[in-house]
Amino acid sequence: MTDRITDRISRRSALKSLAVSGTVGLAGCGGLSSDSEAEYGATDIPPEEAGIEEWGQKLNDHAREAGIDWQQFEGEGIELTFGNALHPYATTTKQVKSYFEELTGITVNYETVSEEQYWRTARQRLGEGGRYDGIMCGLWPAGGYHYGSDGTPWVRDLWQFIEDDSLTDRDWLAMDDFREQTIELMTFPNEDGTSDFIGFPNGIEAYGCTAIHKPTFETLGLAEPTNFAELEDCARTISESDEVDREGIVSRTSSGTLSAANWGTMFKTYGADWIDRQTKEAALNSEQGINSLERFGGMLHNYGPENPSSYDWYKNNNAYSEGDVGMMYSTPQTSGIVDTGVMEETKWLPPLQGPDGRDPVVDTWVWATAITADSDHPEAAWLFIQWANSRQANLMLSTRQWQGDQPRAGYARFDWVDQQVQNGNAPPVPGEGYMTAFREGMDNVPGGRPSEPDVYPPVPVDTNQNMNIMSEAASAMSNVVANGPSTAAAELNNVAPTITEHAKNIPDRYVAADRFDNK
Repeated sequence: MTDRITDRISRRSALKSLAVSGTVGLAGCGGLSSDSEAEYGATDIPPEEAGIEEWGQKLNDHAREAGIDWQQFEGEGIELTFGNALHPYATTTKQVKSYFEELTGITVNYETVSEEQYWRTARQRLGEGGRYDGIMCGLWPAGGYHYGSDGTPWVRDLWQFIEDDSLTDRDWLAMDDFREQTIELMTFPNEDGTSDFIGFPNGIEAYGCTAIHKPTFETLGLAEPTNFAELEDCARTISESDEVDREGIVSRTSSGTLSAANWGTMFKTYGADWIDRQTKEAALNSEQGINSLERFGGMLHNYGPENPSSYDWYKNNNAYSEGDVGMMYSTPQTSGIVDTGVMEETKWLPPLQGPDGRDPVVDTWVWATAITADSDHPEAAWLFIQWANSRQANLMLSTRQWQGDQPRAGYARFDWVDQQVQNGNAPPVPGEGYMTAFREGMDNVPGGRPSEPDVYPPVPVDTNQNMNIMSEAASAMSNVVANGPSTAAAELNNVAPTITEHAKNIPDRYVAADRFDNK
């Protein structure tokens, strides 16, 4: 079978070579026959309709290579509903899910709400029961989904489906593509000593990397920062310079829970802890925690864009994309909405060293898909999850594949995707230094490993209270960004009692050092 993506790229490369030699004109200017690449013009990416058809067929061709019966539920009139955040995973898979319906006879409906609203909506729907067969399941709220409202999980253990030969071809599923750490971070302990793997990954992120605008650094003669002190010096120089019309730095700093993610890397690299797991009390208002927020909040307050505490994920990326700032402290995985031309002028730096040369401790996120405990058709939902998170689907999500769609939100199968890019089977990944920053970032993510049960994740994602704890932390962080670094101690002291209340509600099995002994 011809690989259509490879074939398209090979033809494109040949046409580019001819264009350089002057023997082929640009699209619309003559020189290309009607059955050549003229329909795609001069772009590397096909029009929307052609790209969707190309990928839909490719996903089904790939699915047919699996040794399972995709039509085993055909004729049963099954309709599935998946709850989704408004995110590239949902918007991209929505475009091609009709091909799954054609392959299986199973109808898939999406209910999609904004990302900021999704966490509240998903929790409400799961608590009520019966609404969804599956949900987009992020790492940060996953422990809460596993605990439910009374210790009874709202989501199912996926191993029961993975180990069922009638539903899964494990060689085709290729779970070895994922980092072991990613699977373990999505695994939670039950009261009886067993554990549940509740979300199949489609995207992973390393927070606290730095995008630098190379022309700005060249104009000002700046060296690449290697630690937080140098990062702040660069931000100050850019902001105060008359040679460039940019502020120094932007990051995600609104009061939304996930806005604490990038500060989370700086916080942990300073040696701070969010909670004391033995006493179940707040610990974020330690000297290290306060120092980290003084630096983070000070940089964004003094050298960031106007009203920096209002910057969510989109506004953060747009500020960098539109040339408002010279640096972005963020995750490379959110670069999908950064302008392609700007990305060509960008270099990604791995997470920076902390005080006294301390190695980075990196915060992370996993996007995954879960099956609800209330689904009447969990096996059919599992077929869709496999299809929508297969190797080819993750390649589609990880690279820009048709005009108007800018996903770049996959990379869960990072090394495999990287190899496809190297083999010419996909457009290149965005930005100089992207691969190195991502790998080094993920290599410095602690926790989630049964082999190291006393090592905990960078935020309390292994507990049912993580979203409550980190919501308080994000609110404090955003207030410091708004009001200045001198307020850091007061803000952290202010939220500490509430965080302690949440921590007291963590069941012992989620924080015990032996929580994976019976895995």
